[in-house]
Amino acid sequence: MIFTNKWITAALAGLCIVLLLLYARWLGNQLSQLRNEKQQVVVALAEERAYSAKIRAQYRQIQEVMDNVAEQKQESEKRTVALQRALAQSQVASPCVAEPVPDAVTQRLRERVAEVNAAAASAKGAISTVPGT
Repeated sequence: MIFTNKWITAALAGLCIVLLLLYARWLGNQLSQLRNEKQQVVVALAEERAYSAKIRAQYRQIQEVMDNVAEQKQESEKRTVALQRALAQSQVASPCVAEPVPDAVTQRLRERVAEVNAAAASAKGAISTVPGT
């Protein structure tokens, strides 16, 4: 009976060792899978950071362009105001301001504007039809 108890105890101990070895192997496989997933996440994160850096650079470029456009607009508005003041001053000092423009002169000016616009439109069309542009 003592021999049987020792045998059973040894068998149970061996079974426990085998189960622990199987569990350790399973944990090792889990650890390997986690390492692989971590590596994939690290690669994806690096790609996302590179993409974010690219987007930030593009945003900075766009912001610079927008700032330049805003500056140009302010300068243009200042020039427009100065020109309007100069026009108003010259009209005040001009004796011709109170005189109406004859209809024939007005009609001739309109015709000339139409001619200039037509010439500009045809020149623009000729430039765009040149091969390689």
